[in-house]
Order: sequence, then structure tokens, then C-alpha cells
Amino acid sequence: MKIVITNWSGLTERHIDELKKLGDVEAYTDTSNENYPERLAGADVAVIDCYLTPITKEFLETVPNLKYFTINSTGYDNVDVDAVREANIAASHVPSFSTGSVAELAIGLMFATVRKIPVGDADFRGGFYETDPGTPEMEKYQGFNLQGKTLGIVGLGNIGTRIAEIGKGIGMNVIAYNRSEKQISGVTMVSLEVLMKESDVVIVALAVTNETKGIISKDLIGAMKKTGVIASIANMALFDQEALVEALNSGAIAGAGLDTAGEAFVNVPNTVLTPHIGYNTKESIENMADIIVQNIEAYAAGKPINVI
Repeated sequence: MKIVITNWSGLTERHIDELKKLGDVEAYTDTSNENYPERLAGADVAVIDCYLTPITKEFLETVPNLKYFTINSTGYDNVDVDAVREANIAASHVPSFSTGSVAELAIGLMFATVRKIPVGDADFRGGFYETDPGTPEMEKYQGFNLQGKTLGIVGLGNIGTRIAEIGKGIGMNVIAYNRSEKQISGVTMVSLEVLMKESDVVIVALAVTNETKGIISKDLIGAMKKTGVIASIANMALFDQEALVEALNSGAIAGAGLDTAGEAFVNVPNTVLTPHIGYNTKESIENMADIIVQNIEAYAAGKPINVI
């Protein structure tokens, strides 16, 4: 069979050699919406970055020979699952490849936002080297201790569960909301309304679906403590983003740390912004590539795994 890797996806020479045992392999690093029909012509199997090349009905119509693909991500909100099913194509994702790294970034965003680390870093580089407890300047950098505070986690999947473990290790009181009931030692399940009202820090780790889009509504953001901080490693489609920007600009909440924010947040005060780097550690990239190869090997053996 012909296997086409549309973009790098962490695959090393070792991974390519494993795939060559299954068929002919073509590997690219720059496939886009413009050139994918040419790249995938004749491909039986493909590794696709669905965030660079969304898997739509129109996409599938241009690759009539494709029998199976694996994406290089856990989330598949850019895959039209119904269209894939109708095209009778098998498809997989790479679950849990970056659970630890994403959870740790969420905690990092919490620390950076609560303790004003980026503000201090920028001011230090500008020549402001020290605050004194007796000066007005110290208020600009004042945060709060996390030990003993309440951490509210929205979404208790693998990542949310790991965030809860770390939060408990810090000494935080952990509460959580999940769409289905879960029992995790040391974590109190509450409604989303109660979570937003009672948490000192809210971390959003929920998958985006048609049902969860906009779930963090204007009313829920408005219910947060004025001293509350929100952090998210999730898709910003979960938020009423206009309401979040308004709350941050007005000081209705104290800050936000966001890994996937759009341009609307660039000039918003009290924010820590990163360009979707939660997954990006050496270990996670290795995991991703390993799972991609395992997915293709399983498909070739007639027993697909990690099926979307």
C-alpha cells in the first residue's frame, strides 16, 4: 500500500523505516489546502494534520483512493466524522499522547497568571529590578498563595484528572465539573455554576463539541470572584470570548492564562498567552509518532485502534 505523510508529525527515520515495512512511503513537511490533492493522489493510507488540512466532505471527494488515515492529534473537531463514515474510510486519532505535558502547562499558566510572572519579567528587563514592601509599586505584582485555595477544573478527562492530581499536590482544594459523573479521590464534583462561583482558579480542560461550544458563558464568567483567575489549555470555542475580554478589561476577574487564545486577547491586560504549546515537549512528540505508527500497523493487520 502507499502511505503518505502529509506533514512531519514527529516521525523520525526510525518511524519511517517501520512504515516502509508496510508499503511505499512518501513524507512531506509542507502539505497545505492547496497541494494536498496532488500529494495524496493514489494514497491508500495517510497521516494528516487536520488543523492544517481540515477533513471535510469536499476534502474526501478529492482523495477517492484513500482507505484509512490517522491524524496527529487527540482532538478531532476539524474532522467531519459523518463525512468520513459516509465515505467508508477508517480513521484514527492519537489519544493521550500529551496528557502530562498539557496538564503541566495548565498548571504553569496558573502560576504565571496568579504570580504576575510575565509582568515582572518584562519590567525587570526594562530596568526595574526590585520592589519593596513599603512602596506602591509592589501592588502591581501582588498575587496570592495557591495552597489552601480552591481549584475548579472544567472537564475531568485524562488531562483534567492529571491537573487535579497536581492541584492536590500543591495543597489546593479541588472541585470539578464533568458532563458525566466521575469519582476521583479528593475531588468534589459540583455543578458548573457552583464551580465558577467558588473557585479561586478555574482551569478549563474540556473537549470542544457541538454540545460544549460556548459552555463558559457570559453569566458564568460574571459569576467568578473578582480575584478569580481562569486558565485554559482547551479550544477557545468553549468560551464566550467577547465576555471574557470584557471581564478582563474591566477588572471583573483578575487574570487569564490561555494557550489557544486568538488575536482579540493580544492587548488585554492581566493575561498570559501562549501559542498552543501545551502538547509540545520532547516526550509528547515521541509519543505522538509512536502512536501514529501503531495506528497504521493495526490498520494494516485488519484491527484498527484509536478509531474516531
